[in-house]
Amino acid sequence: MKKIFYLIFVSFCFFGGVMFVSAAPTYSFYTSSSVISQGSSVTATIQLKSVASWNLTIKSSGATSGCTQSFADATSNANNTTKYLSVTCKATGVGVINFTVTGDATSQDGSTTMINASKSVSVNPPREKDTNNYLKSIGVTGYTLTPEFNKDVMEYNVEVPNTVDKVTLEASPESGYANISGIGEVEVNEGANVFEIKVTSETGAERIYKVNVNVKDENPINVSIGDANYTIMKNVKNVEAPATYEATTVKIEDMDIPAFYSEVTDFTLVAVKNQTGDVSFAIYNEEKNTYTLYNENVSDQLYLYILPISEEKEGFGKVKVTIDEQSYDALKADNADVYLVYATNILTGKNAYYVYDQTNNSYTLYDDGLLSSYIDQQEQYKMVILGMGGALIVGILIIAILLLRRPKQKNKEKTSEKAQEEVIKKKPETKIHSKEEALEKVNDVTQIIEDYEKTVQLDKKEIAKKLQEEEEKSSEDSKKNTKKTSKKKKNK
Repeated sequence: MKKIFYLIFVSFCFFGGVMFVSAAPTYSFYTSSSVISQGSSVTATIQLKSVASWNLTIKSSGATSGCTQSFADATSNANNTTKYLSVTCKATGVGVINFTVTGDATSQDGSTTMINASKSVSVNPPREKDTNNYLKSIGVTGYTLTPEFNKDVMEYNVEVPNTVDKVTLEASPESGYANISGIGEVEVNEGANVFEIKVTSETGAERIYKVNVNVKDENPINVSIGDANYTIMKNVKNVEAPATYEATTVKIEDMDIPAFYSEVTDFTLVAVKNQTGDVSFAIYNEEKNTYTLYNENVSDQLYLYILPISEEKEGFGKVKVTIDEQSYDALKADNADVYLVYATNILTGKNAYYVYDQTNNSYTLYDDGLLSSYIDQQEQYKMVILGMGGALIVGILIIAILLLRRPKQKNKEKTSEKAQEEVIKKKPETKIHSKEEALEKVNDVTQIIEDYEKTVQLDKKEIAKKLQEEEEKSSEDSKKNTKKTSKKKKNK
């Protein structure tokens, strides 16, 4: 019995001691990488366990611009926790980056651990960017490609059953620095489906691999439309019906073929695919067993099917116009750059002429008034252009005339001097009794000449009148001077 009590007492003391003794904080110090390239970054981290407060500094030195940082804090409830403290440095040179961490960490019961640790990171010269843009593998999930993969072979083929409407493309790059686009789940239609997988190297160089997925058709229906060959599609799960068309079926070669019918246009469409895998629609005429490619041109809520033009319109000539890379019949106005197409409005079922604007790729319902307005606008535009051209020509002529007149300036000055002489010669003889009077007369005549040159538009009679008035004034002044002279003699 005593032994039993003794064992219980010892056990209580042991486990009680474990419960009430708090461990001191522990830590580990590490870097995100041990080797990096110049220009890259590296992070140094210290992990603290069983810590309630801490006072630490992480320093850096060596081939870096520096990222030293101090950390002094504590948990909000003073309980122990696990804490991560880190700094990130960029390598600015080649060599070594040295990290050190110093300080202390304390647990909730006051136990303190002194911390002193270091780590080194090697910095190598900058790495040249990778130019590798090859694939390491390529495939379609669940199927085998042909030929067998070779990174230098750019095109692969695979055939899947006609019940398949989706496949998954797979690929991986040879270089870990390259990027891939074009993989993942893709939709496929009956017949040929071409997909591209693009590999882009770290330097930006691209390489394209092609995967041709052929959805098998056991009994293909091949038809010729124009100069091209097409296959009628029997699986149209991924084909969207045009506006106003509803799904239906038609009988072709004793097979029920999915089709689309519109009460508005009274067209029955079947989906067709060309040899490169492009899907389009064809109008199927069951009575004649003929096919015509269906076009749908959309502009400002107009859904048009362009029809052939059988009759020409007065004032227009028949031409061909290219719309969305397709050639159609059109009419061009004889005296303006106006194009008309004849089309069915898919929403209303009405046939009409539409003005086609090649610049904006748009359509407007045609009427004769609209054409007149359009022609008037073009004529106004032409008049503006002609007016601007005329103004430019007049401006050039004015500049040329001014340039031609400049060399004659000296001649003009000589002519002015001659004119002065002629005027003086024509003046009646006047007795001049002093030098001052002579100068005054010369100035008067000079002023007359200057007035003449400034007033080129004056009539000759007005000039003569001015000269006569000046002569009369001069004569009166002379008489006055003569009388004054006579009086002086008498007085003497």
